[in-house]
Amino acid sequence: MRKLGLLVLLVVGVGLTWTNSVRAEEELKPIPAAIAEARVAEVRDAITDILWFGIDGYWHEGQWEDCLRLNQEIIALDPHFVEAYTSAAWVLWSSDRDKEAVAMYQQGIAANPDSFDLYFEMGFYYRNRKQLDKAVEMLRKAVELGIDRGKQHLLPNTLEEAGRKQEALAEWKKLLKRFPDDPVAKHKIERLGRELKK
Repeated sequence: MRKLGLLVLLVVGVGLTWTNSVRAEEELKPIPAAIAEARVAEVRDAITDILWFGIDGYWHEGQWEDCLRLNQEIIALDPHFVEAYTSAAWVLWSSDRDKEAVAMYQQGIAANPDSFDLYFEMGFYYRNRKQLDKAVEMLRKAVELGIDRGKQHLLPNTLEEAGRKQEALAEWKKLLKRFPDDPVAKHKIERLGRELKK
């Protein structure tokens, strides 16, 4: 019985070895570049997902340096993974590392110039830091790139906070043209219109 078991194991082992060598030979055959690129992208995306999942765990434990490290690894793997820049920048400015945060946003924008999220998040950062003119510049770019309607409200709100009420009113009117059913825009236009008449 023992010999039969060993024989089965030997046959299975030889079969697996032969199958693996056939697979290895097939894998060595050249494949079209598009297929190779797609496979690399799949592996990169899988690794990125694992790292992103790891960030969530560190985030909830308050391990900010580990969050930052994993975000930087994601950026190295996939410079178009926008959330890694915004997450890393948030960790940095929440830790009063403002220069590094701004550099992270700038790095993200350089790699993803059409990402409205990066402009919005950088505008939000500047607004939080009371650098309202810089905030307006970033938020205006986010609006131009088509950020969600609710987030577009931050631009005219920031203009008003900066004392630029006439510009704020103009932005609310533009927003209402883009989104005719926006109740916030309607309310703000009425209120600012009354205030500016006084």
